[in-house]
Amino acid sequence: MTGGGDHWLLPDEPFESWAAYLAHHGSSAALDSRATSPATIIEELERSGLRGRGGAGFPTGLKWRTIANHACPVRYVVCNAAEGEPGTFKDRFLLRRNPYACLEGIAIAARVVGAKKAFIGVKESFKPELERLRAAILEMVAAGVFEDIELELVEGPGEYLFGEEKALLRFIEDGLPLPREAEAPPYELGLFGDQRSPNPALVNNVETFAHVASIVRAGGDSFRALGTHDTPGTVICTISGDVARPGVFEVEAGVPLSLLIDEQAGGVRGAPVKAVLAGISTRPIPADKLHTPVDFGSLALIGSGLGSAGFIVLDESRSMPRVAQTIARFLYVESCNQCTACKHGLGAASKAIDGMLAAGDRHPDDLERVVFGARSAPQGNRCYLPVQGSILLPALLARFRSEFEPLLRAPAADPERFPLPLLADFDEERRVFTYDDTTARKRPDWTYEPPLELVPSIPHSEPEGSVGVRLDPDVASALRERGSATGRQLDAIANEILREHLSSGKGR
Repeated sequence: MTGGGDHWLLPDEPFESWAAYLAHHGSSAALDSRATSPATIIEELERSGLRGRGGAGFPTGLKWRTIANHACPVRYVVCNAAEGEPGTFKDRFLLRRNPYACLEGIAIAARVVGAKKAFIGVKESFKPELERLRAAILEMVAAGVFEDIELELVEGPGEYLFGEEKALLRFIEDGLPLPREAEAPPYELGLFGDQRSPNPALVNNVETFAHVASIVRAGGDSFRALGTHDTPGTVICTISGDVARPGVFEVEAGVPLSLLIDEQAGGVRGAPVKAVLAGISTRPIPADKLHTPVDFGSLALIGSGLGSAGFIVLDESRSMPRVAQTIARFLYVESCNQCTACKHGLGAASKAIDGMLAAGDRHPDDLERVVFGARSAPQGNRCYLPVQGSILLPALLARFRSEFEPLLRAPAADPERFPLPLLADFDEERRVFTYDDTTARKRPDWTYEPPLELVPSIPHSEPEGSVGVRLDPDVASALRERGSATGRQLDAIANEILREHLSSGKGR
């Protein structure tokens, strides 16, 4: 292996073919790696300092070594491409521009850990990514990259927990996106395993596998020369929320968060920054900490975290009670109810915030109910979801308590609801993210309310289960403008307005 290579993953223009990818890099990392022993590749990964880019930041070389040294000879490789963390779009963007790097990493991993089959878990709604993967796989199979390795694309549901690694494994086995017990991690109980043959599984996300290809090609030392000692290499970040130019940006780990916001995303649109959310799994980043380097260690030192590098920027105009309401409801709804404390605790927190924001429904102990509900959620939990709520919701209440306390006494001027930035698509030309508006209609039992359809003022037959509303042209135009500005679709906006109208009693 030689040093001095290029470890940047996002090309200026998408690689349209395997030939274009090879022309850029000179050769295939997966094919070249066959001349190197698996032990040497693992050593190179450990030397690189690569940490998993899926959120936890676990050392990649150590994870691979654990699987390669497992006593069970049956092993699997799984790529988690079921990106679902609010505020994150980087894996999807990488697959659209450069699926080949990730696929090379998967092929290398399978040979290194001795796996005969690999899976890629993708949400079935990710149509552009699935199209790109299918085409790239056909090209690479024809080129011999996956010789002796069976590769299967697994299309899964939109549930948040489909992206949790133990739930992803279970879905591959029996079609249920439900996390297994915490004491059955993938490196101990992988796929289709039992006590006699646990079949350990190596699970990494898209960006991590893509970095492997560059490290094999160029060497671990050149990768470590980028970024910081804590987080070597580059990081692909998603910036959304109240910024002028939302988008996906690849930077060296360690650049200040303020640089990402101001230079890459064009700064905030209007009012100054109030806080930044690093996804919804850790404490908010206050405005006076925006100088913090973007790496795992630095963000942890200020009480937050890098996570999957999805940063949601909130300006001073945002109502933090509304932000907390949206996050609490999302976590409550997405909880799978296998762990009773999780569903009940997050449900109590969500309903207490709803009560503070609804006329006549508040209680003097609502703040305590939020904190108690959130902190009681992680009990015997199978996954990290309740821990997220126990960290983020109390942190929002503590830092922005001055916004919550007045709600206990009297209703404030009703601020606009905070749209959950669950990113469904990205228009590069317009620099606009489209939000997944189905989350507003999702119920805690994972069923959905029917959408409210906006229909033209002409006779027509109503779709079953929907409500037809004829709008004045000016009203329809205003709603479209609002949808364009917020990245939301019309049925979600209209549903929200109608729901608020009915809950206030004015529509009865």
